[in-house]
Amino acid sequence: MKVGFILECQTGGPDASVYKYVAEKICPVLVIEKPQTMVNKKRLMEEGPFVAQTLFESGCDYVFFIWDKKPRWENQSGNCCTDREALTNSLGFLGIDVTKVFLCCIDEMLESWLIADGRGFMSWIRSKTPHALPEFGDHKNMARQASPKDIIKRYVRDHYPTWRYDDYEDNIEIVKRLPDFNRAARWNDSFRYFKERIEAICPN
Repeated sequence: MKVGFILECQTGGPDASVYKYVAEKICPVLVIEKPQTMVNKKRLMEEGPFVAQTLFESGCDYVFFIWDKKPRWENQSGNCCTDREALTNSLGFLGIDVTKVFLCCIDEMLESWLIADGRGFMSWIRSKTPHALPEFGDHKNMARQASPKDIIKRYVRDHYPTWRYDDYEDNIEIVKRLPDFNRAARWNDSFRYFKERIEAICPN
């Protein structure tokens, strides 16, 4: 089973490694093509369907589009629903079987996945220092997951100021320290969507 990822992030950005890691942990037998990074959301919306067409032509069985709801770009209005509708229309125009495409719009941004279940974050930051640190806690709803990168930075600043959080290096380490993905899926709808779609296509 070969799967393609189309992402809005920069080439070499932290998102690609996190999504690939999570997918392979859920379904180790998946063959995941090198994620296609579209640099920004505007290009993902405009060029992503053509990239999906190329991925299917190269032998992919399924393709995931993954992007953050926030921020928008160039004063564009809209949300996950309007983004999905636009992508679905573009894919259909190209004759792509949309049942083979999964549109994963993250409620805020990638870091909302990382803070929904606080165990990974606490295990990660405790590995950096022998000092006792207060619990980070789980962030169980969209309100508590808003501006997730700022939440991480604030905790680090308040409780371990000698460390500087770097999403390019630290996000993958945080997700690797999650003992499982059940809590994150329970408390974050977009993570649950991603997890359930990977499970659904995973060969038995």
